[in-house]
Amino acid sequence: MTSSVASPPTLRAFFDDLFLGRVRWDLLRPFPTQDPADRAAGDQAVAAATALVRAHVDPELLDRTGVLPAGLTDALQDAGFYKLLMGPELGGLALSPYNAMRVVEAVASWSPAVAWSLAIGNGFGSGSYLPIVEDGPLRSLIERHVRAGIVSGSADTEANGAANHRRHTTAVPHGDEYVVNGEKVFIGNGPLARLLDVACTVEVDGVRQIRYFFVETDSPGFEVVTTQEFLGLKGASIGVLRFTDVRVPAENMLPASADEARYAPEIARLATLARTLIIASPSLAIAKLCLGWQRNFVTRRVMDDRPLASYEEIQRRVAETAADVFLVESVVAWGLLGQDRADTGPDLTAAKNLTSLACWRAVDRTVGLLGGEGIETARSKARRGAPALPVERFVRDARGLRVAGGVDFLLDYWSAEGGLEAWYSGAPGSFESTVDDLALPPRCREHFRFLVDEAARLGDVCARLTGSYGREELMARQRTVITLGGIARELLGMAVVLARAGSDETALLADIACASARVRLAGLWAQLDASDPDFAGVADELLHGTAFDFLTTDVITDIPSVEDQK
Repeated sequence: MTSSVASPPTLRAFFDDLFLGRVRWDLLRPFPTQDPADRAAGDQAVAAATALVRAHVDPELLDRTGVLPAGLTDALQDAGFYKLLMGPELGGLALSPYNAMRVVEAVASWSPAVAWSLAIGNGFGSGSYLPIVEDGPLRSLIERHVRAGIVSGSADTEANGAANHRRHTTAVPHGDEYVVNGEKVFIGNGPLARLLDVACTVEVDGVRQIRYFFVETDSPGFEVVTTQEFLGLKGASIGVLRFTDVRVPAENMLPASADEARYAPEIARLATLARTLIIASPSLAIAKLCLGWQRNFVTRRVMDDRPLASYEEIQRRVAETAADVFLVESVVAWGLLGQDRADTGPDLTAAKNLTSLACWRAVDRTVGLLGGEGIETARSKARRGAPALPVERFVRDARGLRVAGGVDFLLDYWSAEGGLEAWYSGAPGSFESTVDDLALPPRCREHFRFLVDEAARLGDVCARLTGSYGREELMARQRTVITLGGIARELLGMAVVLARAGSDETALLADIACASARVRLAGLWAQLDASDPDFAGVADELLHGTAFDFLTTDVITDIPSVEDQK
């Protein structure tokens, strides 16, 4: 891998400092920009990827059939698009993480399903482990498969849920091998992969550990049970995998030193980049498409003899979508281009929600703006001679982005969990936040002062809560922790758009993005300050009692039979 996704380990994260009440403006300004030479290399890769998918993929046909075109995977592999970050010695394109994001974004604007496969292969593929695997049999195995041009992936999630710490798939030692048994679900690239890293429970001296084994899928006992279908992403290669007495050489196990660090800095940053490719790239692509579709629709419509574009509410909705595109661009640019200034891993984790939720707002506005055309299929529009904007198809794709990589409320929880840790690890050192920036335009300066005040307010609340509750006790107050994560997320979004704002049109976009964020922040603070109704009591009675059975009368609750229609 030619471009590290790691930040120097001594640097703190801008996002985590928000929980301490700090706005590290010195990290954000001047806002990082892409090196011109790197930008040019990315331009070439984006152009090549765009030409390839346009030549091989009919996105409407793929959405209807759910079948990837013959030869597509080989064409992508031959062109190096499954090895965006790897060096030429492995057949890769040696792109920077930011350019890899741009390539996936471009492909996602044509077919999110194809982009999904590329993002999985580049983010969670076996080759992504090479920076941490030392010379030896395992490294040789991975390099051999990478050079051969295979598709790979990671088999971790099980039917009991991705957030569970336990893995029911087991690996039992047998001589110089391990015997793997179990089943995995929702595995991206699983039906295509030739090599998978598989999470297994191993018992060592009576203690259960989760270890990772690299399994070649031509091994006896490996089976693709079925491909899975979803609301969107039609054609994405995602499947259920079964391992029945699969024998794996012991040397194919990820070494303990690396394995135990899976959620520590080195591997965590790799996983963070993977999530960025999988979620942020298509989120940015879809938000940009929505902006284009809104412009297409609004500029050709007239209502009551007035151009639709002349109505105040229409103007607001289009401008808000433009600001959301600016927000997504800014947070991704900061996370991937600012790594020499800060540990941007936590920022990119928070960006999963920032980007997917902003994308969803753009999609929802577009559907509302287009009305019936927003939920009509592209082929139906084409039949009646209307512009065949594929809004409906991308609505389905966009909703999945809020689920993949961790559902939105869990991401806010995990982000806050990390941010609160500094309060439990010891008293934070003193730091004087910048309280003003005279270089900002007037409205942006006012937003900046608000940002500083809100961060201080967040820090005070976190200090009070961590002083009143032990770590486990506070983490059990899940809605409180989730809300803290949401507040910090919105503050991060405000910070990056303000840092990118200049004296040009970027200031206008930052102003709108911040005004919208302030509305959302007001709602989040209200949740944090409100006294709770008896949610637990109602949920317990609903789940285990009969008092609320009247809520489900007059509906057919039987699950209809489903026939497999291949």
